[in-house]
Amino acid sequence: MTDRLLALLTESLDDEHEARVLGGALSAAREADVGILCIAGGALEDPDATRRARNFAFDLVGTENVEGVLALTGAIASAHGAAACAAWLARFTPLPVVSAGVAVTGLPSLTVDNRGGIRNAVLHAIHEHGAKRIAFVRGPSQSQEAEERLDAYRGALAEAGIAADPRFELEGDYTRESGTAAMQTLLDERRVQVSTLDAVVAANDYMALGAIDEFHRRGVPVPEEVAVLGFDDVDSAQTAHPALTTARQPGAELGRVGVRRLLALRAGEEAPPLEVLPTELIVRASCGCSARQVGLAAQSSLLPPSGVDTSFVQRRQIILAEMMRAARGSFGAAGSGWEGRLLDALTTDLRRHEPGGFLRTFEQTLRKTQRSKLDPRITQEVITALRSQSLPCVARDPAARDHLEDMLHEARVAAAAITAQSEALRLRETSTRLRRFEARARAVMFDDPHAIAEIAADELPHFGIEAMLVTELDVPDDITRPGRVVFGFGPGGRRAGGEEIWPRSLAFHPLFERNRRALVLLPVVLREQPLGVALLSLSAVNGALLEDLREFLGTVLGVGALKRKADGPAAGRV
Repeated sequence: MTDRLLALLTESLDDEHEARVLGGALSAAREADVGILCIAGGALEDPDATRRARNFAFDLVGTENVEGVLALTGAIASAHGAAACAAWLARFTPLPVVSAGVAVTGLPSLTVDNRGGIRNAVLHAIHEHGAKRIAFVRGPSQSQEAEERLDAYRGALAEAGIAADPRFELEGDYTRESGTAAMQTLLDERRVQVSTLDAVVAANDYMALGAIDEFHRRGVPVPEEVAVLGFDDVDSAQTAHPALTTARQPGAELGRVGVRRLLALRAGEEAPPLEVLPTELIVRASCGCSARQVGLAAQSSLLPPSGVDTSFVQRRQIILAEMMRAARGSFGAAGSGWEGRLLDALTTDLRRHEPGGFLRTFEQTLRKTQRSKLDPRITQEVITALRSQSLPCVARDPAARDHLEDMLHEARVAAAAITAQSEALRLRETSTRLRRFEARARAVMFDDPHAIAEIAADELPHFGIEAMLVTELDVPDDITRPGRVVFGFGPGGRRAGGEEIWPRSLAFHPLFERNRRALVLLPVVLREQPLGVALLSLSAVNGALLEDLREFLGTVLGVGALKRKADGPAAGRV
């Protein structure tokens, strides 16, 4: 098993974009036979003192344990500007460092096309939907990317000849709650009538979804009365009601490219000072677009000079190949030939001019993939591939074309519903199992904390946690001294507890010798006080679960600290 590790520094894995970046980084690391040590600390100078206290974990990174650092500065330090970000990253010298999110002078940096993404969203609302009065919910005022997105909003208005209205520029902090608050400010404090508002564009999806929440609360239909557009394309944007039109940020690609840049630097190669990754406008229902409005003109010129049935026969292999490409091997659980069955059901329904068979076949196909935790984006990409390759076959037959669009729109709605059901079921199962683990652990942690290792080994592998080591700091907030293992478990019945360990050497504990591909380090804090560190080896990443687990471990270490204090120095450590 490789001992080569690269550090990925992030704020929280509970954020869908950051989790997607980790997924891309893990993919590139596997290809290069290196491991990823992901440290989920907190944002610099976070106003929440408990989250801010987690930042001590970033100081566990050094030449002793990693060969390079990929820092998600867009999450950790974007609110402090490039200069402050550069000063903070200097602590990792002499390791090679790549900044992802903030362009830092003197370091290879990766950013996304913030300006292009917002510009495309605003101009889409203007040119496709006739919007003129467009509100914008911006990000934190000190954030470089937030400033770029605000400038792009203003620039797009100017490009379209629309005067900017200061009342329509609203503050946000990238959370869903701030999107809701921004709409309350706009409608209640600034007295803007909904009837005078055409659209809302938000600097990220969470704020856009928060805006939709507030419109729904007020009985304002989206998009019938107000269009809403976002930025990022997090998973919840696709399953929202209505599904969110958004500028897709290439999160996974950011992780992949970042790892490749680090490996090139490690090998002595030069890396470009700045690479800007493109964004893509993903059109869904929240802006007012229906499926049949998008792309018909571009497709009609591709129509073969023949009827609908003959066209599908002629294009069959192309359609099937594009569906398989879009699926990326994720539909294996649906059985061999799934793509052919879908296409056959589609053409049969078109021939009969009545719905039913295709939608039933599509839903049956998706149900078979539910246990494999199919990425909902892949499902939508398969539908998109089927649509783009089928439109040329029906472009000159308006009735068939409309029927095709109706069927595929129903398929998208069904896919969103099935995804939502699967996610709700998964969350219930996860919550139930986590609560069971916590209840069992609480029953023993006062008298025999080492027994938690057996309970964790029994419960946590169901969450994709293959090994785990929980350590307490010898002195709270002091990582320069060896800590002590409270409990740990690993494959093959391995257990740990009681031994001293240096915080920077956790990744090389024997519990992880079989799998250092994907390690996540969670600083454990209780009421603003750093208490210890948990290191996990993962086969699957569930950010919400990890945050819940981190909170519970704060309770475990807090109980241990109180017990030692009550027993006195002579009691020693448990």
